[in-house]
Amino acid sequence: MTTLTVLIADDDDAQRGMQKLVLQEVSKKINADIHIEETSDSIQTLKMLEAVKFDLVILDNEFKDGDKKGHLPGIAVLQLMRKAGPNMTTSTVFCSGDPYDTLKSMAEKYGAVYYPKATADADVMAALYAQLLRK
Repeated sequence: MTTLTVLIADDDDAQRGMQKLVLQEVSKKINADIHIEETSDSIQTLKMLEAVKFDLVILDNEFKDGDKKGHLPGIAVLQLMRKAGPNMTTSTVFCSGDPYDTLKSMAEKYGAVYYPKATADADVMAALYAQLLRK
């Protein structure tokens, strides 16, 4: 059985938990083991993206580590990820709680699939993740 590695980068414990449940369903759909790494701030996320090659990255935009030196929003993390390192071409789902989808075009410009948290649907997310992991 194939093992795939997914990074869930989100500062919200509940969001990470929901993403893990969705990925458990995806694992069954695509008949693969999914190893999940989690990060909860932008600094930790950047370090992980520089060190590990992922099959899928689920990236939040808002991290609550603004008081730390080196903090970046998720959109900046996405831009840096696309410039260098092992995840330059990794399939990425960019999640945002912005009700106006102001970052959609920028996320798509950097090759991410934009997914608004306001319309989160576990079945739709599972289908999307399965599609991206099959690539």
